[in-house]
Amino acid sequence: MNVVADYYKGDLPWMVDSTILLVRHGSQAYGTATPESDLDVKGVAIPPRKYFTGFLNHFEQAESKEPNDLTIYDIRKFIQLAADCNPNIIEVLWADESDYLYIDWWGKLLVQHRADFLSQKARHTFSGYAIAQLKRIKTHRRWLLHPPKEKPQRHHYNLPETTVIAKDQMGVIQNFEEKGVCDLDAQFGATVMEAYRRERSYWNAMTEWGQYLNWKKTRNPKRAELEAKFGYDCKHAMHLVRLMRMCREVLTSGKVVVRRHDAEELTAIRNGAWDYDFLIQWAEEKDAELGELVKTTQLPHHPDRVALDRLCRKVVESHFSIGRDTENS
Repeated sequence: MNVVADYYKGDLPWMVDSTILLVRHGSQAYGTATPESDLDVKGVAIPPRKYFTGFLNHFEQAESKEPNDLTIYDIRKFIQLAADCNPNIIEVLWADESDYLYIDWWGKLLVQHRADFLSQKARHTFSGYAIAQLKRIKTHRRWLLHPPKEKPQRHHYNLPETTVIAKDQMGVIQNFEEKGVCDLDAQFGATVMEAYRRERSYWNAMTEWGQYLNWKKTRNPKRAELEAKFGYDCKHAMHLVRLMRMCREVLTSGKVVVRRHDAEELTAIRNGAWDYDFLIQWAEEKDAELGELVKTTQLPHHPDRVALDRLCRKVVESHFSIGRDTENS
């Protein structure tokens, strides 16, 4: 039996024969797993021909949590995400060979072209994911040291119980604000803009209140213990450091190093080895360095999407040409 069946337990009968690549992902692939770590699996599949030629059937990805945390992507969506240098996706093509759970001829063809997906976009995707981790670290630290004491109330923002600005007008002003339109006070009036700013402050506070409550409710107890001990989320710190270093490797070597040579240090960071202030300074310095590195990298500004489109068509057409199409599934 196809080994994919050991991992995919969903309700799409064609998935087992249509999956061309399946790899370990996450901590198991990085070499930073603990005995408690789950097995994350990611893969690529070529749906039956009717998914390409008809309109009744649609597939982008299949997900399941049992027996493992698994995601299998339609080859078209996978290639689109990989062309954008999405870290979680591009890693699938650069997994260590020991982490291949299943790969056939078509999967090998994708892997052979993995360098074609890399571009200077990595500067913004890998470091972008890292900065997102940094923002979470700072937010969670603020909640640890100065937790919100009560749910925001409208009167705290000098607002009446019902909104004074219609929702559609709020949306229009926000859209103009995001586009950088100047002198909105003159366009909408100072009174309206003052009310708008108070409403935005209130809703921002409400959003953070909800996020805070969810954070308290869903925190992993062991992770919460480390946060309390070291004053910040050390697991986020580990991922931040890994992503920054991987970004540097992509820009300088044109390779994505998934199986981490620095796994021991990353594990130590997850266990609180780095001081919070040191982490923040390190992250800011490395982000600035990446901004300089991208100016000298040999990677193209963007991948050749026409070539990647040809690759996608070649894989799919070849797959169907030898009868690997469970059309009636």
